[in-house]
Amino acid sequence: MYNKVLIVSVLLAFMCVQFATSLTCYTCVTPNDCRSPKKVTCTNAAANETSQYLNVYHQNVRNLTSLRFDCLALKYTFASNTTATHQLHGCIHPDVAPCSLSLRPEYSYNWRRSTCNVCSGNKCNKNPAGKMSSSVYTIAATAIGLMLAKIYA
Repeated sequence: MYNKVLIVSVLLAFMCVQFATSLTCYTCVTPNDCRSPKKVTCTNAAANETSQYLNVYHQNVRNLTSLRFDCLALKYTFASNTTATHQLHGCIHPDVAPCSLSLRPEYSYNWRRSTCNVCSGNKCNKNPAGKMSSSVYTIAATAIGLMLAKIYA
């Protein structure tokens, strides 16, 4: 009996470690794509794929191997107006320092960086405009529950 409990406990511990160390980010590579981004669990392959996209428009982007990841939200607009020309969301190695990268000369005259955010929370790199956080629903449900408990108690 104790052996079964021990085996289940060890398996559960390994599953919890996996969930605790995995980071989920939104990923997209164009402004249209970023309207409904996909979710990806960060791995070296996912972070290096984001670095490859960064390398198309930026200089000195490094491919790294690491167990630490962040989420990236990067947006460039045309210098003459605010139309989004390039947008990239995804997993990134923290040491890449994407917000410090210089644009390649062919893009640096026409583009302006409007957003560059690096964050370390699950799904923290999506544009929140027009979206309500799930915590709003939790707070509202708690308030309603407390009022009902007060009324019927």
